[in-house]
Amino acid sequence: MKKIGFAGLLLLLGTSAFAQDYSKVEISGNYSYFRFHPQNANILGNYSFNGGGGAATFFLTSMIGIKGELEGYSSIRHSFNITNPAICDSETGVCSGSAKGNLFTYNVGPEFKLRMGKFEPFAEALFGGAHSNVNGNLATGCTGCFIQKSPNNNAFDFIIGGGFDIAVSKLIAIRPVELDYVLTRFGNGFTKGNNNQSNLRYQGGVVFRF
Repeated sequence: MKKIGFAGLLLLLGTSAFAQDYSKVEISGNYSYFRFHPQNANILGNYSFNGGGGAATFFLTSMIGIKGELEGYSSIRHSFNITNPAICDSETGVCSGSAKGNLFTYNVGPEFKLRMGKFEPFAEALFGGAHSNVNGNLATGCTGCFIQKSPNNNAFDFIIGGGFDIAVSKLIAIRPVELDYVLTRFGNGFTKGNNNQSNLRYQGGVVFRF
């Protein structure tokens, strides 16, 4: 009985030590690609943003953490031609122009991570806001457009997705892939009342673990 009790105590201590052997804080820096769809009315094409940023995750347990994230992007100039009498010149029904812009997102929410040796898959659901001058630039950069609603540069956003980290050492991990669906709600004259924009985001970078 003493041997069984001693073995049980060793197992308990070993399990406890294993549970505590995880990083409590993870700070990441990343490159990020953002595919932005200004509206869902099939009037304008998508925009490609390139940028980057960083995040900090504070783990409450080995699997559950709270993540805060900041990302910034800049777009290339995008030309467009629109055939839509509702928003274009009443005689021709056609308008055109070009615009570029920036995008900033700031979010916080839970992150869930599995620690499977060097392979660490994770999922996240983040809430926050986004700021962009794209919609304003679209309205002012469009020749022949008649936009009734002033663009809003600030919007709510929601991010859900995940990826995986590969541990290089106890202190450093590589994040080759993170893919997220990003919902934004920018209102503008192109949306026809549907202010939801469905966007895609890729990120990759390095994670420092403490």
